[in-house]
Amino acid sequence: MGLVVGLVLGAPARAQPTPEVPRNADAELMFEQGVAAFERGAYAQAAERFRLVNDYALNRKTTAALVMEAKALLRLGRYQETVDVLTTLLDRYPNTSYRSEAERVLEEARMRLKRQGRRVDTLRVGIALPMADAFVGYSQALFNGVRLAIDEHNGLRRRYIPPRRLSGLRASADSAAATRFDVANTAEVYGDSLAEAEGRTTITTATDTVRVDSLRIVTEQRGQPEWVAKMYVRRLSERSRAAARTALDSLTQIDQVDVVIGPLFSETARAAGAVAERARVPMVAPVATAEGVSAGTEYVFQANPTIPLRGRIMARFASESLLTDGVSIIYERGNSTSERMAEGFRQEARQQGLRLPFTLRLDNAREWSRLPEALDADSTITDSMFAATEAFYLPIAGANASGKIQDALTGLGRLNTTARVLGNSNWHDLSVKKEASAFTATYANDFNVQTGRPEVQTFIRRYRLLTGNTPDNLSVRGRRLAYTGYDIARFLLSRLSPSAPGPSPGDLQTASPYEGLGMRIHFQGGNVNRAMFFHRYRNNQIELLR
Repeated sequence: MGLVVGLVLGAPARAQPTPEVPRNADAELMFEQGVAAFERGAYAQAAERFRLVNDYALNRKTTAALVMEAKALLRLGRYQETVDVLTTLLDRYPNTSYRSEAERVLEEARMRLKRQGRRVDTLRVGIALPMADAFVGYSQALFNGVRLAIDEHNGLRRRYIPPRRLSGLRASADSAAATRFDVANTAEVYGDSLAEAEGRTTITTATDTVRVDSLRIVTEQRGQPEWVAKMYVRRLSERSRAAARTALDSLTQIDQVDVVIGPLFSETARAAGAVAERARVPMVAPVATAEGVSAGTEYVFQANPTIPLRGRIMARFASESLLTDGVSIIYERGNSTSERMAEGFRQEARQQGLRLPFTLRLDNAREWSRLPEALDADSTITDSMFAATEAFYLPIAGANASGKIQDALTGLGRLNTTARVLGNSNWHDLSVKKEASAFTATYANDFNVQTGRPEVQTFIRRYRLLTGNTPDNLSVRGRRLAYTGYDIARFLLSRLSPSAPGPSPGDLQTASPYEGLGMRIHFQGGNVNRAMFFHRYRNNQIELLR
C-alpha cells in the first residue's frame, strides 16, 4: 500500500515531471479511480482503470499506472499477466523511477508462479520460540496452545479410555500414581515436541495410543478437513537478534512456510520481522509491545497492542462509549510504560476532541498516595481545571503496580471528587474492589479468560490430555501464553488458507474480528491488534462492558 501513497502524494515530483512528458486530465482521472478501487480492495476494477490509462498517449501517469496495474493483478492471483505488464514497463521505460518497485513485484509474481506447481492443500505454519532455560516454560506453553489449535483444525482428538475398558491392564496400587499424568510421549506421536524438534517439525495425521498409568489416552483422526496445517519449528537457543534472523531465514527459505508465529520478545521480533518482510511472509509476534516491531512494515503483525496504542484505545473508548468530555491525566515520571500510555491517550484525545483539563506528572511511586498534596504543589492546576475533570486517566505500570493502584485510590479518596477513574490492564482483578467501585474504575484489558465458558472448559480438558497439566497450574505468564498460542493459531487458521496466491497481509488486515478464549484480535486495516476488553468496577465486582 506504500506505493499507492507515494503515487498519490509524491508522484508529481518523482515520476515523469519533466516538460517532455505531457499531462492528460482524462488519464489522471482514470488513475485516481484506479487508486480508489485498489484501496477499497476492488482489484479487478482497479486493474481495468490502470490499464485504460495506457490507452492514452504517453503521459505523467503512464509508468505509475503500469506498476499499479501489476500490483492489482498480483492481488487477483493473475501472476502471468503481472509478469507481462512489468516486463513491458521495464522494456519500454528502463529508466523509470519506479524500477525498484517494479522489480520487487515482478520477483514476487515469478515466485508465486513457481509455487503454483506445488500442492496447495497444506498451510505451512512456522514457529520461532526461545528455548533458553529462562524461557523454555513460556515457549512450551505457547507451543502447546498452537498445537492444540492445529490438531483441532486437522480433525485430531485425544480421549481417555477408562480403566474398566482396558484389557490386561491393572490399575496402579498407588492412588497417587493413578492420577499422575506423564504424557510427554504424546508429542512424539507427531514428532513435534519442542524438546524433540531438532529444528524442524511436521504434523502428520497418524493415530496412536499412549499409556498413562492405569489410563490410556488415544489420539485419533475425527473427520477430514479441506486442507491441513503443518508446523515447522525453530528453536532460538539464545535471546539474540542473530538467532531470530537465522530462524526466520530457515523457516522462509528452507521450509517455505506461509505464515510465522513468533518470536516472543520485541527485540527478537523486530529482527525476525525484517527477514519476514524481505521474504514477504506474514509474521505475527504474539506478545511484543514495542512500536518498532511492525512500524513501517507490510508483513509484520503484532497480536499484542503496543503501549501507546493502549492509551489511544482507552481515550477513544472514553470519548465514544463513555461520552466523557474532560479527562485529566496523572502518570509517573520516569516510568516508560506509564509515560507512553499517557502520551498515546493524549494524542487520541486531541483527535477525538476530548478536553484535557490538566496533566500531572508524579515524581516517584510514593506520590500516588499523596495526590492531594501533589495537586496542591502544582501551581499550574487551577480549581476550574479540577472542576472540569470528569475522569482521571491513571496508566499505572511497573513493579508493584497493584500496590501503586491501591495508593492511588487512597489518594483519590482524600479528594472531594466524583470523577470516574480510567486505567489500564494492571487494574484488572484488584483486591480492593470496593475502593475501585467508589470511582467506577474503568479500564482496557488485552487478555481476559472466563473459565465458565464451555469452550474454555473444553480447552482446559484438551490441554490436560496433551500435557498432563492444566493451564491454571502454569505460572501466570505461562497460563496466558497457552491461551495466546491457541487464539493466534485459531485466528490464522480461520482467516487464511493455502489456496493460491497464499496468505497476504491484506488477508489479516481485512479479516473480521476474532473473539478467542483469552484474546480479541482485529487489525482494522493496520498491523497492530486494536481489539481489547473493557471492564469496570461496580458494586464491588468486575463487569465486562464490551
